[in-house]
Amino acid sequence: MLKKIATNEKAELLWSSFRQGDADAYGALMGRYYNDLFNYGKRFSANEELIKDCLQNLFLALWKNRLTINDTPSVKNYLLKSIRRLLIKELTNKKPHEQYDEVGFEARYNFLLPVDNNIILQERLTEVSYRMRSLLVKLTKRQQEVLYLRFYMDADCDEIASVMELSKQTVYNHLHDALKQLKSICPLDYFKL
Repeated sequence: MLKKIATNEKAELLWSSFRQGDADAYGALMGRYYNDLFNYGKRFSANEELIKDCLQNLFLALWKNRLTINDTPSVKNYLLKSIRRLLIKELTNKKPHEQYDEVGFEARYNFLLPVDNNIILQERLTEVSYRMRSLLVKLTKRQQEVLYLRFYMDADCDEIASVMELSKQTVYNHLHDALKQLKSICPLDYFKL
């Protein structure tokens, strides 16, 4: 928890400096959050060029509007919310007949396997990751996104509510329902190595 607080304080200092026109702080913010934002964007679209374009537009708009942008309690959440809005806007503009839930979030979780000489362990871990992916795709898009933000991006329920523009109770409900559903469809020995 202390590490997260220290990181948030540093991010807030960078944000403040960026808002005052510090190009180095702007570059540091881009460097710090680009990969997280890109990976989050890949959950909405497999079109990497679209995601890169949206990220470029986001960072250009931030720089252009730096003097009028408000302070934020969480830089990461501000950026996640911004890229989410841009991507959904672009995706619905490309396919205006589709609603958010059709364009929405995909459970393309990437599991990094440790480099190990033990091939059998690697094969088992790969099998477990495929099993997990097969379970996650059975959840709704919103449930997948809540789980991704909670467990992959380490966001708390308040932060998730802000990013997804939902009430905190709705986030709790999605999280609870997703975990309950996973528990009901997953036998106890499903992930046994």
